[in-house]
Amino acid sequence: MNPEVTAAPGFYRVTWRPSDYVIHFSADRLKRHGDATKAMVRIAVVYPSGDEEVRAHEQLNLSSGQSRRGLSKRMAERVKCADLDWDVLVEESCRQVLEREEQGAPTRRLQPVANVSVKSRLRSTVFDGLPVLTYAPGGSLKSYIALYKALCLENGLAFLGEETTQANTLYLDWEVSESEASRRCTKFMHGLQNLVYTELKYPHYRRCTGPLSDEASEIAKVIAEHNIGYVVIDSAGLACGGDVASSELTIAFFNTLRKVTASTEAASEILTHVTKTERREESQQRLPIGSIYWENLSRATWEVRSTEGPTNVYCVGLFPRKCNLGRLEPVGLRLTFAGNAITVEEATVSDIATEAGVLRDFILAELDGASANITQLVEATGAPASTVRWHLMKLKDAGLVESISRGVYRRLEAI
Repeated sequence: MNPEVTAAPGFYRVTWRPSDYVIHFSADRLKRHGDATKAMVRIAVVYPSGDEEVRAHEQLNLSSGQSRRGLSKRMAERVKCADLDWDVLVEESCRQVLEREEQGAPTRRLQPVANVSVKSRLRSTVFDGLPVLTYAPGGSLKSYIALYKALCLENGLAFLGEETTQANTLYLDWEVSESEASRRCTKFMHGLQNLVYTELKYPHYRRCTGPLSDEASEIAKVIAEHNIGYVVIDSAGLACGGDVASSELTIAFFNTLRKVTASTEAASEILTHVTKTERREESQQRLPIGSIYWENLSRATWEVRSTEGPTNVYCVGLFPRKCNLGRLEPVGLRLTFAGNAITVEEATVSDIATEAGVLRDFILAELDGASANITQLVEATGAPASTVRWHLMKLKDAGLVESISRGVYRRLEAI
């Protein structure tokens, strides 16, 4: 009796089919302590009637013979069936898991491929099997754009007039709540109703509370079970553990991301914020915050710039700042917020990174989540006080900031 084995990084399922029964032996949250490998083990029995019952859900030392024998004994007492040899089933299941966990990826000789181009999606803003980094100040609508991309991929909808191959999607969210993400997605759905006449599916969603490394096993399981082809990380700071300037944490984040997406070779898009003035380039292009490894380990980086048009209309430009996979072109979108709907259209964008535009965005970023006075904004941006006051007046007229006391401003809540 040979079992079937499903493996994803940090998650394994060994399926046995003795007689009319089906036994699922699952192991995840694997951790190594010296010579011991511990995992959370779940054993479910599917009876001939089709009913499924979980008969064990506990932490097990897979490397310990005593622990394995103890589990076998408990299972024999809980599930009475002459055709089931629990000693063999538990022993072999643990061996299968340990063998795959320890061997890692197999070594193979490279082979020729029929198509030598890199497969990209969504106007080449994401690439299959590879991570890209998208960065902008808070309030630039980068999370909205990522959610709209996920919605297009999940349903195989055209993105700015370009056909899209369907892919299951997963939005990993450290920033807002599930209800807020659902609200935004529903508004996009309403905006598509006049263009799409079939029932649309929402992307898969997971609210994350700890670093990616802490939730890697569960996320890898979701990606494998749902055949996820596109993953959004929103956003880098909390996903890596908080210190984006740490080279060690950044490298560990990318290693974990590579493992959890390996089973489906999913494309991944990482959202992050920008630095302050000290890391701007001479061309006034902003840079992603944190360690240089965020840029180096991403296969492409996109800077997002947004400008306001008429009331509730925003023009958003995605500008390629680095790509290891060939030349990329800017992408422009026009988002119209109308009542309970958001509509998205293609727009022409120019990469004009003026000092005024950059300073305006830095002031907004500085006021994102906290109030500040003129002196603090001058210190943060390095601009003269008169220039900061002029921008604050324009931002106040545009309804983006408000004065809460003399010389103290705060940013108004985004749409």
